[in-house]
Amino acid sequence: MSDALSEIDLISYIEDAKADAIHAFNTLRENRTLSASLIFHITHRIPGHDKLLHIRFPGGLARDQAPTINITSFSDEKHHILNESRLDADTAIHVHTNFLSAWSLAHKPFPILYVAAARHLLAREIPNHLDRTRTVLDIIRERLDKYPELAPPPALLESNGGVNFWGRGIIRTSELILFVEEAARYQAIAEQIGGAQLYTPGALEVQWKRTGLLDPSKAYSGRYLEDVA
Repeated sequence: MSDALSEIDLISYIEDAKADAIHAFNTLRENRTLSASLIFHITHRIPGHDKLLHIRFPGGLARDQAPTINITSFSDEKHHILNESRLDADTAIHVHTNFLSAWSLAHKPFPILYVAAARHLLAREIPNHLDRTRTVLDIIRERLDKYPELAPPPALLESNGGVNFWGRGIIRTSELILFVEEAARYQAIAEQIGGAQLYTPGALEVQWKRTGLLDPSKAYSGRYLEDVA
């Protein structure tokens, strides 16, 4: 039996995805996760089809923030990040947020030191895409090849710009953006009182137990940023 959606189901699927995108955009805008430019562009692979769904919000001073919808062939976009199976992702979101964009400007990787984000992720840092002559896919594949003992990151900072996130589903990927941007905000505040510190022994294990990631974490070394610098 084929997993491909029928034509009617496909239309319904796209409408549901659009509704999820609008909900995510509005929530992230209202809680000030998004920067003032409101850049939030979604690419989602439609299951059972050779199709990529692109949902793009106009951002900026547009009076109407209703998104545009476009569909392209997945097989035609061989350099898209969703081609990397090790990421187990069907959704990619390009977004500009206030505090993560500051890390991109600093040309530094972002270490995830805030438990509200850490409990949902095995990765301990978000790398910075410094060589913009190379694609996001090239940079991530190189990292996955070089550090197979580390969990794949959920995003890649875009040097001097925003961030590219990926994950499973529009809502879950958007929620990652919320948590990681919140981490960047609080870690920036922590700099005023000595800086964010590494987790104390057992802290990550407690967090991963809450989200079912403790057993999967055993496949990776769990090493910190300084181990891969």
